[in-house]
Amino acid sequence: MFIGHYSASFVAKGVAPSVPLWLLLVAAQLVDIAWGLLIFSGVEHATLDATLPSSPLVLQHMPYTHSLVATFVWSLIAFTLAKKAFHFATRESVAVALVVASHWFFDLLVHRPDLPLLVNAPKLGFGLWNYPALAYGLEISLLLFAVWFCVRAMPVRADRRRVWYGFALVLAVIQTMILIGPKPPTLTAMVAFALLLYVTIPYAGRWVERHQRRANY
Repeated sequence: MFIGHYSASFVAKGVAPSVPLWLLLVAAQLVDIAWGLLIFSGVEHATLDATLPSSPLVLQHMPYTHSLVATFVWSLIAFTLAKKAFHFATRESVAVALVVASHWFFDLLVHRPDLPLLVNAPKLGFGLWNYPALAYGLEISLLLFAVWFCVRAMPVRADRRRVWYGFALVLAVIQTMILIGPKPPTLTAMVAFALLLYVTIPYAGRWVERHQRRANY
């Protein structure tokens, strides 16, 4: 799952509007950011199989980022950082932690059985990646609903909602290009591209939120 993860960010923004959108976008992919770095360092392992539908990833060993136990650890770290580094109240800190935790549960829907509970077996995954149209539709639907919820919960002025919906459209286009575009030539290229997106998308989210704030004056 890719853009579907960001649906948690927008829902959290609607519930806790004082938390910066860019931070929530980072939180949604914090686990995958760590995964990319651990792949590069050789601590976790994956390969590519271009014959697989939706995603070519064969995720072999990732207990430090994508196990259920690790998810709770990452969430606790996020909660602590939100409290101590950003000085958020408990409500806002919980929102950040829940966005981090949501990553595993969203992955559970689409991953093949490669998500460990602890280190190795048992590994879980409902395998919607094996049904590309269904997996794609799920991600788009989650994102659009979450952005719709966010702009009304904050609330965002009606004449400024197009910026938020435009951002959602850009994310949907990225997801579409990932699905129909050429498969990455190497795992290194795929991970590097993903890490680039994990930086670029929060930066774009920061611009969207700053645009909204200027419009309110």
